[in-house]
Amino acid sequence: MFLSRLRIKDFALVSRLDVEFPKGIIALTGETGAGKSTILGSVQLLLGERADTSFVRSGAQKAVVEGAFEFEKSDEERLARLKALGFELDMSEPLIVRREIGSNGRAAAFFGDQMVTIRRLAELMADTVDIHSQHAQQSLTRKEWQRTSFDHFAGTEDLALKVASLHHDFVSARAELEECLAKETEARRREDLWRFQIKEVREANIKPGEEETLSEMEKSLSHAEEISNLISSLEEGLTGEEGSVSQNLRQLNRCLKQLSALYGPAQAWESEMTDTIASLDDLADELGRARDKVVVDPEELARVQERIALLEKLKKKYARELPELLEETAEIERRMEGMGSFEERRAALEKQRDEALAELKKAAAELTRKRKRAMKSFSEAVEKEIAPLGMGGMRFAVELAELDEISAHGAEDLSFAIANAGQPLMPLNKIASGGELSRLTLALKCLSLGGNAVQILFFDEIDAGISATVAGAIAKRLALLGGDHQVFVITHMPVIAASGDTHYLVEKRVENKETFVTIKQLDTVERKAELARMLGGKAEEAVSYAGKLLESKGILKN
Repeated sequence: MFLSRLRIKDFALVSRLDVEFPKGIIALTGETGAGKSTILGSVQLLLGERADTSFVRSGAQKAVVEGAFEFEKSDEERLARLKALGFELDMSEPLIVRREIGSNGRAAAFFGDQMVTIRRLAELMADTVDIHSQHAQQSLTRKEWQRTSFDHFAGTEDLALKVASLHHDFVSARAELEECLAKETEARRREDLWRFQIKEVREANIKPGEEETLSEMEKSLSHAEEISNLISSLEEGLTGEEGSVSQNLRQLNRCLKQLSALYGPAQAWESEMTDTIASLDDLADELGRARDKVVVDPEELARVQERIALLEKLKKKYARELPELLEETAEIERRMEGMGSFEERRAALEKQRDEALAELKKAAAELTRKRKRAMKSFSEAVEKEIAPLGMGGMRFAVELAELDEISAHGAEDLSFAIANAGQPLMPLNKIASGGELSRLTLALKCLSLGGNAVQILFFDEIDAGISATVAGAIAKRLALLGGDHQVFVITHMPVIAASGDTHYLVEKRVENKETFVTIKQLDTVERKAELARMLGGKAEEAVSYAGKLLESKGILKN
């Protein structure tokens, strides 16, 4: 992955900038205070650095920084990781990352076509760009980076991955056992309550739909006498001896028979009347049967009401409707049945955990042995590598501190330490300056080529306070690193600038009483002129030496 394009608008002293970058070593030069740090600052924004309104160019409404990152074949794992996080990206298309900072304090961040929080952007852009300057060391002081670099040198990368996998298996097995124990403890705690609920509910012998049936029975029994009287009144009205509906209809039907003999259409009326009388007779029979079933039974009513009261009590006690109560009780019964298998389940999980731990301990012990075996050679290699970089006489060491419990990274905490001659070893960030850390990073990168996922590097003032000889050594190592990295190097040293595959000049200019920062890629003639300026001017000697530096560029890469 590499940064192929950077667009900046109204950011700090940059009004508008649109620049493309190739792979390899990219030298950035310019006068002190020309604005080279502005370019670096814009990249830091794309990595999720915080920003405020001071970044917005005076008079502008908002600052915008946008970077295009090109994917390569080696980024397949990165793309898979991003896909798992919800960002499905096409390897053939550049990833566009954008930051906007409003003069009103409002800000926005975009990853691809999605708006994200600043924190989320920082997570997504992690392991994308390493920045090494006097004020920022994004990787070297992180133990994860140190461990990865060392394991690559020691040839223990695969074993370290195995330990991480086995640690995951062990943690999962332990968590599963702990979950089982928690469930068992909870089950044991509630066992008596569960047993009582099962006994009470099962003794109640609740039938599906019983509540509705009992409700209808109570209604009927409570109003039995009234129901019987009403049915009798209906029967009397329909089929009574005097003035009943049945008598009147039969009288009317006799009239219809006489009429139908004289008037044809009346025959249909007579048929309808006959059907109506038959229906009324059927209704009268049903009423009679219903009346016979209605029984005034105070004892049965009391029994039904007692049953309803029991069911209501259970509903209130367990805060469940009857179907839910039956379902819950059945589930409790299943749990109670399963409690007998807790011991068997616990024993199986304990065995699984112990076996996972044994495998983890075995692999972690092997990793420790191999790391210890490589510590001396790695330290010697680093000391040899940093000596030409102005750090001769410094001692470097890999320190392993045993952990109380094996972690995903092994049985020990691995870190780097460094010391000046005659001084005790100290953590890197406690003793080394920003320039020294940058040069140490360069050395470690060269020793561990291919051992780190970060392929875009920024070195700012890696040449601070060094001699021309040291600068030459840095240039050689940058050339080596540029083979499979995109390396941006901000420098004031001609020999380092000459090692770049491409060279960009950052300038500050004033127009109409306003200050602007610009950047342009230099051609060969312009590079020669810029190197001559860095060497001290336009004198013939400076121009000649600048030409020699450019001619020697191929040698520096050998």
